[in-house]
Amino acid sequence: MSIQEWGAISEMVGAIAIVVSLIYVGVQIRQNTQATRVTTSQAFVECHCGVITQITRDSAFWDVYWRGLGGLSNLQGGELAAFGAWIGHTLRIDESFYFQWKAGAFEDQIWSGFKRQFRDLFGYPGVQEEWKIRRDYFSDEFREFVEREFIGKASHPLYRIDDGAHA
Repeated sequence: MSIQEWGAISEMVGAIAIVVSLIYVGVQIRQNTQATRVTTSQAFVECHCGVITQITRDSAFWDVYWRGLGGLSNLQGGELAAFGAWIGHTLRIDESFYFQWKAGAFEDQIWSGFKRQFRDLFGYPGVQEEWKIRRDYFSDEFREFVEREFIGKASHPLYRIDDGAHA
């Protein structure tokens, strides 16, 4: 074989090696993306559960939470601050989840269930009142999203405030 033939074979082997390397890198990137989405989804669930746990662990806050859902006029002094801080924290987490979802950090199926739950939270008068107070604390895009998707829309709150029953 001539040097030119060996050179042609070497180029072909090199090209095949490059293609195999690119396929390998593509597979690794895909696996990494899936692992990142799983991790983000798990963090999403844990963070959301932390918000709920705050309500259920503190019986004094449970009462504030319940009355606050019915409207801010049901609260006084420190209760207003506690309910407002909880709503503010919850909304900040919701904003973060919104942007993570938009970035493709987790699946649409997870987001759609959370979005319905978020919409239903906005069905309570106290949450709507807090939104009016705190809306300027959030990004323009998130405010537009909330006001387009939740404000004035039908919701299905889990509880009826008047008698404490499941709706």
